[in-house]
Formats: sequence, structure tokens, C-alpha cells
Amino acid sequence: MASSLPPRHLLSVTDISEAAAHAVFEKVKLQKRSLGKSGSDDLPLRGQVWALLFRKPSTRTRVSFELAVRQLGGSALFLSATELQLSRGEPMEDTARVLGRMVQGAVIRTFAQEEVAAFARSSGIPTVNALTDQEHPCQVLADIFTFEEKRGPLAGKTVAFLGDASCNVARSWALAAPIFRFHLRLGAPRAFFCDVENPWIVQTESSEEAVRGADLLYTDVWISMGREEEGVLRERAFSPYQLNRQLVERANPEALVLHCLPAYRGKEIDGELFEERAQDIFDQAENRLHVQKGLLRWLVNG
Repeated sequence: MASSLPPRHLLSVTDISEAAAHAVFEKVKLQKRSLGKSGSDDLPLRGQVWALLFRKPSTRTRVSFELAVRQLGGSALFLSATELQLSRGEPMEDTARVLGRMVQGAVIRTFAQEEVAAFARSSGIPTVNALTDQEHPCQVLADIFTFEEKRGPLAGKTVAFLGDASCNVARSWALAAPIFRFHLRLGAPRAFFCDVENPWIVQTESSEEAVRGADLLYTDVWISMGREEEGVLRERAFSPYQLNRQLVERANPEALVLHCLPAYRGKEIDGELFEERAQDIFDQAENRLHVQKGLLRWLVNG
């Protein structure tokens, strides 16, 4: 019998509490330790079909979610928005009402946050934000897990983000700070400051000030999808915020260096530094799969 409870969604990092996230992380740790062992009955998506509806290109997000659904016993149905009636103007609400009658969950990657919210409101099925222009919650939750896996609790520590502080990843870090109780320093040109404000965030135009004593150094591409025409302007604006060895030396000696990928060496991150920290960065990428499996379990099981 279907549950009468409303579906749970993950549209923003604010949709999950610190306690719930850490419960997910503990299960993820157990899951990673049991990889390769046969006979698992942990298949909460058995018999389910989840739609992956993407308006934007994707490597890590698409592969990790397709595998996550399959490894939890379900089937993943990839839907490119360019091949759907969405591309001819059908409202997202109507697409949602159709899919909600045919599949058991949805993972949406699109431009506007409101499109994901509209799908969740109209579909009646669990819905995951797999990236919008405003937020990237699954990325930041996997990043927090990666830090804690390698360095221990993030609460009370300092995260430094360099580059475009108005981008979706930086914004999700800003929303996560009061939930997970870490200090966030955003180093960016003032024109690219984040629009999220809370007592856990400091924004500065000084990259040196942003990284001083930080426990986690983080950067992202300077030219996000849909901003390609601003390439020259952005490269000029962000060049003082490249993550390099000189800045790493100002951080905590044990500071972790992460990048959500794809990485443009010589731009947002120095090429030699990237290769030096590649093990951590690609562990971070792999953890997208593990954490998203945990989040899907949380969505369907609580």
C-alpha cells in the first residue's frame, strides 16, 4: 500500500538537518566498507524506476546518480530535456504530473531553482536537485562527507572558497554553514559576492585573508554553464583568486584541497597543485556516488 505521507525532497541543502545528514554519512561509511561483498538485501529502490531529467550537460552527476539508482535495486531512465516536450514549451508542472504517474522518483538538473520546486510540487514523487543555477546540494553534502572522512568533524572548522562566490556551489556552502556549524570565508571580487548572509560567513576581496588558517580550501570553475560569453571578463576578475601553493602555505598545514570538477588547470587552480592533491579530489568525485546512494535511501526510507 502506498504511503499517505507527502514525499520527501532534497531541493536544497537546507532540506536536511545536521543530524539527518550525519546519520546518512554513518550509513555511507558502512556501505563503503561493504563494497564488493555479495548477498546484500539493502535494495530500497527494488522495482522502482527513477527519472533523470537533465537540461544541462553532466559527467559526475549523471554517472553517479544512474549508478546509485541501479546499485540500490532500481532502474534509471535518463531523459534529456531537449528530446522532451519541455523543449517545445510544455510547462514543467505538466511534465511532472505525467512522470509522477509513471516513475517513483526524479533527479532534476536544470537552470532555474523554481523548475525543480515546481516539479516537486506537481509530481507527488521524491525529487532531487542535481544542480540548478542557484544551488548544488548533493555536491556540497558529498564534499562535507569527504572532509569528515579525511579530517574529522567539520563543525568549528574553517572553509575557504575562492573564485565566483555567487555560483551555485558557493551558495550551497553558504547555506550549509549554519546547519553544519562551520565558518565559511568567501574570497571573491565584490561584484561576485554571495547573496546569502549569515553569522557563519565572511566575504572578502582578499584571497590571502580568505585562506588564512583555513582547514579546507575549495574552488570551482570561473565560467559556469551559461556564462561562456562572460569568459574574458571573468578570467580577468578571478585571476587573483587562483588556488595555488602560495595560498596553501597560508592555510592550516593539514588543510584539505578540494575541487568539484571539471578543473581548468592554470585558471582556478594551479596545475601542479591539482596533481599534487589529485587523490583527495578524485576521492571527492567518487564520494558523489556513495553519498547520493545514502541520500536516496534517506528519501525513500527516512
